[in-house]
Amino acid sequence: MRNFGKFISKHFFIYLSVVILIVLLDLLIFFLTFNGTVNSISKDNPIQILEKVSNNLTIQNGEYILNNKCQKDLVTNNIWGIVIDDNGNVVWKHNLPKEIPLNYSLQDVATFSKGYIENYPVFTWKQGNDLLVLGYPKNSYSKFMANYLPLSAIQKTPFLFLIMLVSNIAILFIVYYLSKRNVMLKISPILNGIDKLSHGETVTLNINGELEEIGNRINETSLQLKKQNQARANWISGVSHDIRTPLSMIMGYADRISSSLNVEENARKQANIIKIQSVKIKNLVQDLNLVSQLNYNVQPHQEKPVHFCKLIREIVAEYLNSNINNKFEFELNLNHNTEQITIIGDERLLCRAIQNIISNSINHNENGCIISVRLEINGNNLELVISDNGKGISEKELQKIQSTPHYLQSTDNRLDLRHGLGLLLVKEIISIHKGTVSISSALNKGFSTTISLPINNQ
Repeated sequence: MRNFGKFISKHFFIYLSVVILIVLLDLLIFFLTFNGTVNSISKDNPIQILEKVSNNLTIQNGEYILNNKCQKDLVTNNIWGIVIDDNGNVVWKHNLPKEIPLNYSLQDVATFSKGYIENYPVFTWKQGNDLLVLGYPKNSYSKFMANYLPLSAIQKTPFLFLIMLVSNIAILFIVYYLSKRNVMLKISPILNGIDKLSHGETVTLNINGELEEIGNRINETSLQLKKQNQARANWISGVSHDIRTPLSMIMGYADRISSSLNVEENARKQANIIKIQSVKIKNLVQDLNLVSQLNYNVQPHQEKPVHFCKLIREIVAEYLNSNINNKFEFELNLNHNTEQITIIGDERLLCRAIQNIISNSINHNENGCIISVRLEINGNNLELVISDNGKGISEKELQKIQSTPHYLQSTDNRLDLRHGLGLLLVKEIISIHKGTVSISSALNKGFSTTISLPINNQ
């Protein structure tokens, strides 16, 4: 749901634009519709026609006479007319339907003056002492019997329309918000599942409704990847185990030959080379197996408080006591504030990571170097920097190490594991301890690895 706010803000202006467009379109339709009606009314206004008929209705010999032009206009528009005297009798009629009465009481006049006569909408006009009435075809006009409104209601009308507009926009936004939220609630687990799959994690989604099939496909994919990863880890573990026995025999025979006085000096040197290279192969196989187990969550790790400063001191002492070549020197700089600081982690794995970094400096600098180990506090983290002043690597090689895809997924037969595998193991170990690893190097200027791990504050 962390992307929901961004999703809303991104689409809010689109929503607002749609609302404005709808309002403008409604206004345009309203204008076009009622503009035609108003224009039509203005041309055939009943009041104007009443006035015109009244002006052309004259009394000759005691009878009302309407000129021919007005008569034709009334017939053309299917309008009938009558004149009622003050006694309620019809004294003039034109084009009168059969159902229209010829006599009216005062109550009848009061009723139809605002409404209808036999469902014919009628309009009235004072004709001298009499009443002129024009009737229009049925369903041509709708007349309101109550044609008044309180002034207070008229004054409130603009505010009423404003409230209605704001309410409509608010309702539309709520509907929009709820619909998008519903979509995000359904899509969010799928996106999180895909994100976990991309990081090699196992996913189990429980999704119902329209997206159930997608959730099931992701679960199937996760299960298939888990089986493939497990098979790959088992294969690497099996190969590592199978290599161990013949490799131990090679190392044993090489050691016997290199230490035997009955063998020529040249043969002893060659046997010693075989022994040294066999140790490298053994270490590579162990690293490969451990990285595989960590990457596929096969290798269990036990977390407990670890005194990192003490651990580093023990590792360096072990190297110094192992009679390594005198070409290598150690510089140990452990800040006194780190003595009692602990981190939560697996001591065995952390020890392996530090040993790999130091071994890299030893193995890749045949002419010797000074290995510097520095530990200090940086904010809420312990920062360990292991560097050497050896031959280092070029910027191109450094970029290759940092950008090379995971060796287990790589199909590049030229993949150089000179530094890559050891550093990959370090990164895997530090990653499961929620730490970071950064490396830097330059040709003939040494190699440096920086590890940052969160301090245990409990």
